[in-house]
Amino acid sequence: MKLARTGLVVMTLAGCSELASSDDTVVALQVTAPPGSAVEVGDTVTYTVVAVNRNGDPIPAPIYWSTPDTLVIAVDSVSGVVLGKSPGQGRVQAISDGLVSPLNILTVVATPDTLILVPPDTVTLDTLASTTTTPLVARLESYNPVGPIAGRLIIYELVEPVFADSASRTVQFSSGGVADTATTAANGEPVDAVTLARIPGVAPPDSAIVEIRATRYKDNQPVPGSGQRWIIRFGI
Repeated sequence: MKLARTGLVVMTLAGCSELASSDDTVVALQVTAPPGSAVEVGDTVTYTVVAVNRNGDPIPAPIYWSTPDTLVIAVDSVSGVVLGKSPGQGRVQAISDGLVSPLNILTVVATPDTLILVPPDTVTLDTLASTTTTPLVARLESYNPVGPIAGRLIIYELVEPVFADSASRTVQFSSGGVADTATTAANGEPVDAVTLARIPGVAPPDSAIVEIRATRYKDNQPVPGSGQRWIIRFGI
């Protein structure tokens, strides 16, 4: 699953009778959601809010945060920091001087805790019988909850040999490049098989090396297990 990385701003207006109040009266709350509106289990994101008066000017006001979905998220009532507790959707809202913002939806997803290279890590391609390898299978799994993770990305990269340009390639992924990005299925493995192919009519190298990696949402931290490699040998 790929989530959008844009912020979201929502506004709550006071009743008409309050719009005629003084410049010190809060008439609207402008809430900004975190980029992507998603968090992994165990990580935090922060909501922010600005209280404005009838002229649209920011004014100081007491702000409190709450959620009705305490099994999915935990909200610090003062800071707006939200902790992902379990996969699902949690709702967050700001409250000030009797005004309540709309419920902002935050999606909580499982944290990819390990990237597994499914054996064998050495693959031999019989160049007389085939032009592509068997699928290079990797799997993303979480420890909380325990199990595979769907909808996340695993990046495959051909790290050896290195080619100066596409015209000099002797091998490439079947998708047509020296890197391939796979989306995981319900079993945590690529939806579409990732294979390495020799280019017909060109002598293949003796061997090639393919590396895998995956990242977490928070600061694009590498998932443990990133950097594992297959060795692909070409022969008969």
